[in-house]
Order: sequence, then structure tokens, then C-alpha cells
Amino acid sequence: MATTHIDVLDFNDLVSEGMALLPIYAPDWTNHNPSDPGVTLVELLAYFTDILLYRAGRVTPAALLQFLRLLNGGARHDAASLVGADRATLQCAIERVLQDFGEPQCAATAADFEQLALLAARRHASPSVTQPHDVIARCVVDADLSGNRHHALTKQTGHVSVIVAPLDERSPEDAARLRARVRRFLLPRCLLTTRLHVVAPDTLYVGIGFDVALLAGVSPQAARTRIAAALQARFGYDGTAASADTALGAPLILAEVARTIDDVPDVDYVENLSVLQLGNGPESAAHRDASLGVQVGTRSSLGIDTRIGGPPPHYKDRLIRDSEGVLASITLRPWELLRLSITHDGMREIDRDQSGPIAYQGARDE
Repeated sequence: MATTHIDVLDFNDLVSEGMALLPIYAPDWTNHNPSDPGVTLVELLAYFTDILLYRAGRVTPAALLQFLRLLNGGARHDAASLVGADRATLQCAIERVLQDFGEPQCAATAADFEQLALLAARRHASPSVTQPHDVIARCVVDADLSGNRHHALTKQTGHVSVIVAPLDERSPEDAARLRARVRRFLLPRCLLTTRLHVVAPDTLYVGIGFDVALLAGVSPQAARTRIAAALQARFGYDGTAASADTALGAPLILAEVARTIDDVPDVDYVENLSVLQLGNGPESAAHRDASLGVQVGTRSSLGIDTRIGGPPPHYKDRLIRDSEGVLASITLRPWELLRLSITHDGMREIDRDQSGPIAYQGARDE
């Protein structure tokens, strides 16, 4: 029956289906002749099933409309406007009502806040929003992200922060209005003692550098453009459900960055990948504190582990090193989006004749 639509099943089909199941569920039952009382019971059940299928397939539009009225309860939808509608229209209306029943009406868990925030954002989306994943939301419990986020990891009981990130092209004013709508939608659905904050995400700007050997005849400028496009496709947001799930807070693993560069058709191989700049704003890339310094060994970096005469940088706890002390990944906060780019002098072409890299000065990738 799994491969046959029930509307086309008749009595003989149902008997055949029932008899085919006997060796599976009753292997000791070997007498399948019509004179066997068990076969008579199978035929009787097939007869009544045939009658029920006939009645189920003959549900009239009037019956569907009455069912819709029962579902509505006289308040959720105006069923009177569907009088005289065809079966397909009524079925769609019933499915919409059933879908509404499945929506949470109260936010108790982080998943509830995220689901309701997305629902509110997409209900009030601008006409330009056409993709199902143009808005993402993350909920951070026991955190107030409306103020200084450097101390946001400290537990603040009762506070709930919902990060709403519109990933389509819209102005900051439109994004602020969207967050205001989401907050108005969530407030009456919160528990009594919840202190709700609906905030914008931060962006973590990461600048990388690497040595690359290009294939013969490949222009360094063209290769840089293709590498930047590959990095954007892999670590940027492309509007799919998979990238939406990892757009906020996913760690940057340097091995994946190296593999992405190595997979570019213009590249022969890549080595000495390093993170050169790290900051929370586009202007921070040019700031002195955004530079990660020069690697001076497998276990230290000049300007980080060996910084002299100053406090350690605020991003030191983000740098995850492997057992050999080599930088392996960079952690992101749950409210941060990643912006990965090649620094101005970050791409260095390897001169195979001289066995050394030649710095390629290119425009910064925005």
C-alpha cells in the first residue's frame, strides 16, 4: 500500500495486500485457500475498508467547510468567505489552520524564542525579502547584550537576549524597525519574570595571510579575486538553511580555510596560513591592537604571547592552539557574524625559482 494511492484501491487490491502480509506476521499460517476461516476474515476486513475508503474519498466541499468552521472556533478565520470554494481551496485553508495550531504561543526555552522571533520577522518582512532564510535568530539565555558585550558571558539571571540578523540588503533603520517588531511580538509571549532584549549581531572581522603557489600563466590579481570569492562562498552567508544554522557563532577553523584556498582551480598549493588581524569593527582592522603580530615560533606569537609592556589583548581567549602550540581556530561568540578577508599584503606568491614568497599587494577585500 505504500506505493499505491488509497483512492485507486478496490476490494481485490486490499485482499491481495492482506494476503501478502500473512507470511510476515503469521508464518505458521500456511492454508491460504478461500475456504479457510482466516481468509474469510481478511476478505471481510477488506470489504469494510473498501467502504470506508469510498466514503473518505467522497467528502464534499460542504463537509470540509463545516470541518474548517469547527477548527476555527468562530475566531481564528472567517470561514464564511470560503462558502462555495472548491476542495483544493478548502484543503489549503484547513492546512493553514492546522499549521497555526502547531506554533508555540509562549516562549519558555531558547528554541521557542528563536522560532517565534523568526516567525515575527518573516510575518513583517519587507517585500524585498523573498528567501526563507533571509533572517536568522539566536537566543542567549541569562545574558544582557543590550549594553557592553565584553562582559556578556557573565551570567545575568532572568535576562534573555535574542539576536536578530537580517542578512539581506537593508538599511540600518529598517533593521532597527524589524527588531522592534520582533520585540513587540515576543513580549506578551514571555514568562512573567523575563527581561527581554532584542539586539543586532556583532561582526568579527578576520584578516588572513598565506603563501600560495599558482599554476603557470595565472595572474596573481585574478587568483586573489577567485580566492576571495571562494572564501566568501564557504564562510559567508549564501541564503541556504545550512549556512543559516552556522551563520552566528560558528568557529573559524584554519584547516578549512586552507583547504578552501587549495581547492581554487588557479592554486597549486598553499602554506603558512596565518591570522593577521582580528577585530569587532571594519575600522579595527587598521588599528594597532587588531594585529596579531608575527609568529616567532610554534608556541608563541610576537605581540600576543610575548607582548611586552602592556595588557593582553581582549581576543586572546579566542585563539585556540593545537597540542604543538600552532593556532588552529578562532572562536566566535553566539552573537557574532564572521567577516573573513585577505589583508592588503596577505597573499604572498611563492617564487619557485627562488624558493621564497613574493608579497602581492592587492586591494583589501570588502
